Amino acid sequence: MSTKFSLRDRSPIKSSWVWKKKLPRFLAGACIVGTFFVFVAPHLTHHDSKQKQEIVKAVASENITVTAHVGCEPDFDVLERLGVKKVSQYVRREVVAVPSPSKVPLIQTLDTPLFDHGSTSKKHPNSAEILQDDCSIPSSISLEVSPPPTHVDASHFDFGVATKIDRLSESLDAFVHWAGHTRTRIFALVEPDERIPEVLAKAEKLGVNLIVTESDDEYQTRYFSLISLLADNLREETRWSCVIDDDTFFPSMSALIEAFEKYDHTQQMYVGGVSESVNQIGLFGLMGFGGAGVFLSRPLVEQLSKPEVFAACLQSEYTGDRRISLCVYQYSDAHLTIDHRLRQLDFRGDATGFFEAIRPLPLSVHHWKSWFHADMAKLSKVSEICGETCLLGKWRFADGWTLSNGFSISKYSTEISTDDTSMELTWDGDHQASREAFMHELGPLREKDPGKISYLMVDSAVDEDSVRQWYIHRNSEKGDQIMELIWRRQ
Repeated sequence: MSTKFSLRDRSPIKSSWVWKKKLPRFLAGACIVGTFFVFVAPHLTHHDSKQKQEIVKAVASENITVTAHVGCEPDFDVLERLGVKKVSQYVRREVVAVPSPSKVPLIQTLDTPLFDHGSTSKKHPNSAEILQDDCSIPSSISLEVSPPPTHVDASHFDFGVATKIDRLSESLDAFVHWAGHTRTRIFALVEPDERIPEVLAKAEKLGVNLIVTESDDEYQTRYFSLISLLADNLREETRWSCVIDDDTFFPSMSALIEAFEKYDHTQQMYVGGVSESVNQIGLFGLMGFGGAGVFLSRPLVEQLSKPEVFAACLQSEYTGDRRISLCVYQYSDAHLTIDHRLRQLDFRGDATGFFEAIRPLPLSVHHWKSWFHADMAKLSKVSEICGETCLLGKWRFADGWTLSNGFSISKYSTEISTDDTSMELTWDGDHQASREAFMHELGPLREKDPGKISYLMVDSAVDEDSVRQWYIHRNSEKGDQIMELIWRRQ
């Protein structure tokens, strides 16, 4: 290339001829440049502006991108905690809990939309795209809630759990909801561990009356030994002793107390919930499944803890809650009384159908952090504002969205009547369980809605006089959509 340019003739002769030859090329080039600035450049400028806007928003965090559709700056520390990498929508709204003078219905219908885009967004001047002006919707929503109980005294209930000390410490975050400051007692049988004083201190701080006993026995022996431990610690007011798993959760202690008023605690009574899957019952028998809570009246605990009875049952080839059931059937006059609100929840995967159904609040839930995910400790935090009676409360908004308080915000592809109590079959069953396998406990059922859109609650926090909940619709490609609800008292 350098040789070619060095040999170019630089003399001025015939310059007019050269100019005449190059003039058409010059005019054509000028036309092309003009066309570019008139028709193409504005679009590139808008694209560059949008791209710069996204980059500017992203600099607040090296790991999180906020798209140009979000006109506010969310809390990046919160987003990191929520596992958000990209945000395409962030809406914040205040909810005021209004105590009703009477019990509210299972689902309430409102004239107010939940996602009020009209008051929080505007159109970009150069496009039809909607941009958020601010994270917060200015108008608050008033939701009626049932009056919470003024005081809960559960001193006539004792609970026993066999576990490990680290799992026990973790479980206290959920136990505090139903056992904190209720005068109930939790007896734990654990392997010897030097961290026991730390866990006891944590329980005391949370208001949980925890008694820990160390044992070198293997787990199955410790599990059945809860019977004798509960019997040895009966107090004058004790009516019921209950064996639970460390992931058993009671949404409402007051509802549990009310439910057991109908049972005669002066007789040998064995109360529990069976599996929701017939296949599980076929494998393990008709018994009270331990995750739902196995409740034994005082006379029955005294009978099973007799030395000769306890020793005989301890030698059984069966283990766990099945050993308890066979001991009851063999050595007492009691038979299983099924309470259908005590829930074992033997299903896996997507549990939204259960938690979004228009049904009364269950007395217990299980498997919520193993077979499926529904963080009951976080779900229950909103009770600090609206009481335990508002957990999983249902409100349907004017724009078609339904809030299942503490669990999800969902919109179905086809309208579901507020009178429809059927449960959406969203989960998978063990051992090839079919739809029919769940109908004895959970029917009526309906098919899964593939077009449903859901925001699932992933976190909640108590913040002075309010509770903040974060519901997220995940989309790794376009970005996560987030609705933050801030609950306050009236």
